[in-house]
Amino acid sequence: MGNICEHAGSASAHLDYDHYNREERYFCSHLFRLLHEPKDDYAVLRKFTGGVPEITDFRIFAEVALIRDAYHVRKANPFDYMDSIVRMVAGQEQVTDYRSYSGLPEELRTPHLTHPRQILQKGGNILTADEKKIYGSLQGMFNAKPDLAICCGQELFVYEAKWTLGFDSEQLRRTENIAAIWAKLLYRDLGFSAEPVVKVKKLGLEKFRPDVSWEALYTIACDVYPESDRSRQALTQAIIN
Repeated sequence: MGNICEHAGSASAHLDYDHYNREERYFCSHLFRLLHEPKDDYAVLRKFTGGVPEITDFRIFAEVALIRDAYHVRKANPFDYMDSIVRMVAGQEQVTDYRSYSGLPEELRTPHLTHPRQILQKGGNILTADEKKIYGSLQGMFNAKPDLAICCGQELFVYEAKWTLGFDSEQLRRTENIAAIWAKLLYRDLGFSAEPVVKVKKLGLEKFRPDVSWEALYTIACDVYPESDRSRQALTQAIIN
């Protein structure tokens, strides 16, 4: 087939988007399917999570906006939820002097006036420097969507997926902080009966030294799907382009 760029000489050239899609979400959508394969007692899922001995019950979520969505269903009375999140974020940011969400001025804590991800922007000089640090971090958490989350047994696996680029330490730190909030405040929403053990992992090409590589997933897909299968073909592109 050769490099796809060799065939892109004109706008009218026929180029199959499956062969040049560069979006991590595209590969993750095929991975989502692969992880649900029941063959050999969910062998794919066990390998992917690093050797979970037995798969009895699991949930897999993609593009996980749990903090945002949990607020949406609680916004009729959001104060306990938001105060708990702000308290955790303050601890993560090592801030001790701040106003809780319920202690903010009414225009910043009323859902139909200000969404939590707008507090930093709308707060302006109303917020102290330390509060800007907290609500800036909160804004990032409401906007962020970790690529994949797997709930299995009493473990919560959270994955940041990369393909064209390496991993960003600040993004990984934010993902770790988000996962900590999920595990502490929202574990029941994820189907856990108690706080789970959190494991944040990197998914990417081998050259970026991830915890799980696209190359390894391609090898697994070759064992599960025929050559004509679109998920196998997609993971082929993940490692050759």
